[in-house]
Amino acid sequence: MRFKLYLKPVRDRQPLLFNYQYPLQAWIYNLLHNADAEYASFLHRRGYVVENSQKTFKHFTFSSLQISKAEKVKPGDTYILLRLEPLTLLVSFYIDKAAEDFVVGLFQHQQVSLYNREYRADFVVERVETAPPPPNWGEKSTVLFRTVSPMVVAEKVDGVDQYLSPADEAYGRFFAINLVDKYRSVQNQPTMELDAEAAQRLVKFELVSPPERIKKRGFLVKEGKETTETKVIGYLNFTFALTAPAELLEVGYLGGFGKYNAMGCGCCEVVNDS
Repeated sequence: MRFKLYLKPVRDRQPLLFNYQYPLQAWIYNLLHNADAEYASFLHRRGYVVENSQKTFKHFTFSSLQISKAEKVKPGDTYILLRLEPLTLLVSFYIDKAAEDFVVGLFQHQQVSLYNREYRADFVVERVETAPPPPNWGEKSTVLFRTVSPMVVAEKVDGVDQYLSPADEAYGRFFAINLVDKYRSVQNQPTMELDAEAAQRLVKFELVSPPERIKKRGFLVKEGKETTETKVIGYLNFTFALTAPAELLEVGYLGGFGKYNAMGCGCCEVVNDS
């Protein structure tokens, strides 16, 4: 399920830190914990596991904040100076339909503070709108998606993630492996165990946007925690065609494509069905 939050700033000219993904994730986890501590702990500590693998997934994501009014960012700024117009945020969960009303209720009339050691911006959730359900895709479809948050795809080399641009030749391969693993993690009786070549035949990624339009964005995971702080590189502002079975399209559309979905990465909108 997907829904849109309207966040009303409580004061004019509040400084919003650039690296707001981590405090947004913490806020969502806190809401889940207050409503269902067991489920929140499951997501935070373990998540959905791929059988015979160390890979785990959270199966939720959120978009970048859509800011309607702010002062122009100047060279050297490390924050966005907001005006009083509401911001919007798309939040997306791959969950059982029975839990949808429960999740929407979590966000009604809540408050959220996005801050670090230097900047703080406070909001109230003014309105929550439930988004339409996923399109009724055929058994295997080609769908056009547009990123609404950075997407992170990486190749592990000597145990270290090497972040890939959508224009890289290897991007589609690792995108496909990640999406297949996501689907395997939610199967009650896993049957889909594919090697990299088979996954790439099942899932086809094709970049549609010109490479020069793609934007690169780096952000910190666990900002301020010296021993665990990690720099991650994602890419946004691009459209891609994805051919895959309907079940895999739904997993990625609702839970996020690529890595670090619970940090607000890999959130996409459907442009149209091809």
